[in-house]
Amino acid sequence: MAVMGHDIIHLIYKELFTVKFLHSAYGPLRNNLIADEIEIEPDQATRELFANHNVDYRFIGDTLICFIRIELLSPPSSNPPPYVKFSDTVLIRFLMKASTGFLSKTNVVATGATEVYQFSNQANAGTGGFICMHTTGVNNDDLKSASAISADRPCFAVIDIISSGAVNSSYEVFTGGVAQFLRSPAFSIQFISTI
Repeated sequence: MAVMGHDIIHLIYKELFTVKFLHSAYGPLRNNLIADEIEIEPDQATRELFANHNVDYRFIGDTLICFIRIELLSPPSSNPPPYVKFSDTVLIRFLMKASTGFLSKTNVVATGATEVYQFSNQANAGTGGFICMHTTGVNNDDLKSASAISADRPCFAVIDIISSGAVNSSYEVFTGGVAQFLRSPAFSIQFISTI
């Protein structure tokens, strides 16, 4: 006997955005993964945002994947999949800690208490999804004053993704203004190898 008037809801996750770490010293052919040498975690404000909006993340191999829970109605509707929308433009911040192995294989300076690398979809947006200042690779132009960045914990770098308002609209997480359709952009950070 069929029950009429009830929708079946399936919960799935959809990519909010991804960040691929490009580095020629790492990869399956070299038998090592960049995820083994760097740690990525959200700051406290981002953790709270994720809890309130059913967002989560994974750092697998060479890619940070940030995803949001959506509900699919059965039968599918022509409306966009519902998810908990952000009420305003939000900053999603990940803190990156680098191992000495990573630092020894990478053309970067070991940041300390005074400087932090910042990678952002807001101002650094050029073309091709790169969120470092130059498509050729991370350099001193990506270094910022630690006091200006105000990370809530010491780190090597911050990855700042704003939900909307990027210089290049293709770098925004959402499209459609208030409607907030998922764009699911794929970002990249290019590191220069020293080996």
